[in-house]
Amino acid sequence: MNRFFEKAKETLNQAYGQAKTAFYSITSTPSASVEQIAQYVMEHPDNKVTRKNYLGVTLSFYELVQGQMKYYLETNGSKILQLDVHSNYHNVIAYRSYKDHLSLNTPVKFPDLNQTQ
Repeated sequence: MNRFFEKAKETLNQAYGQAKTAFYSITSTPSASVEQIAQYVMEHPDNKVTRKNYLGVTLSFYELVQGQMKYYLETNGSKILQLDVHSNYHNVIAYRSYKDHLSLNTPVKFPDLNQTQ
């Protein structure tokens, strides 16, 4: 059973490590805000954008894959509705504008699971 938990911890640490690397490339720091990540996704030349109109409201859906990092972003104009970041099938960030109370400018940091407290 310990081997299973060690493997799970190792896999999560790899996912967080990849997220840190990606965010460092965006911001030159090991963390980034939801707003910074969303801007990165919107401006990236490899993103795939779909726009749909619902009852007169245009929503934009962005998808971006960078190595093992997958980004999904929904916006209504300039408002960020949803942002998901996945790495190795692990959810790294799940932001929802309708329920998250954090500021869009709050830095998202990822713990190093190999460090002891």
